[in-house]
Amino acid sequence: MKGFFRILKESDKLGYKLSAICGVNWLVGQLFKWQLLVFEMIASAVLIKEISAILEISSNYLGFLMIISILSVSFSKLRFGVERFIYSFFGSFVLVSIFLIAVDFPFQENEFSLWILMALISVGIYQFMKWFQTKLFQRYLFKNVLNKEYLGIKKMTDPFPPEINFYVDAGESDANQRMVMINKRAVKEAYQEIVELSFLNVERFTGVSYYRESLSGFESPLKKEFSDVDTVSHLVFRVYPFGKELDFYFKLIRLDLSRRKAFTVKGVSVKVVNS
Repeated sequence: MKGFFRILKESDKLGYKLSAICGVNWLVGQLFKWQLLVFEMIASAVLIKEISAILEISSNYLGFLMIISILSVSFSKLRFGVERFIYSFFGSFVLVSIFLIAVDFPFQENEFSLWILMALISVGIYQFMKWFQTKLFQRYLFKNVLNKEYLGIKKMTDPFPPEINFYVDAGESDANQRMVMINKRAVKEAYQEIVELSFLNVERFTGVSYYRESLSGFESPLKKEFSDVDTVSHLVFRVYPFGKELDFYFKLIRLDLSRRKAFTVKGVSVKVVNS
């Protein structure tokens, strides 16, 4: 216990700051996600009552199917482990409760269009905030925590990554040396002790390409070859709020980096994917 308190006392305050920012970012995301789900449940209840009235059947039949569909999402999470299932089941239970309350609520006949419109507006708010929140959070990370230039994250009009970049280091054959080297250059110095690239997976995309060899005065026949179209790297960064001495962490961000995008500049024609 004394060792734990010592670690807390000696921990870098940047770890607490970054954890707080991540926590607020997560809470805001959950807030807008749940406002969407609440309006969806209300709109679904109103819609089921309207359909049941048109078909002249009890709303219990369609309501039962709705409940089964909500709960089935939780059971589909069992393959990811018990903890994931419990978390998902709790969320489904809350949604079912909201749906049942909405079904029993005496809505007016002229409120049908209003609640459908409210649900559509909530979808728009959620999608906009999801986009805006992601952009804002990534802007903070690339400005303060991660080396954007080294990782090759850029716009089409930006220049190529520097000579020493992620894709060069990712070619290192020794796994330990590769991860140590990338961590040293991808994470900014102030956050070296609290942020870590923990996982790096690579996908290679290969396809068919057609070409003609240049022959003066003659049209050469069309030839076919297989070539690597792109390489996409999946990077998972973790945060250790109390430093890497303590095995306590949470996921900071996952990045999917395309080599082709990194080495593509608008107005510049350079073949680098297969080099």
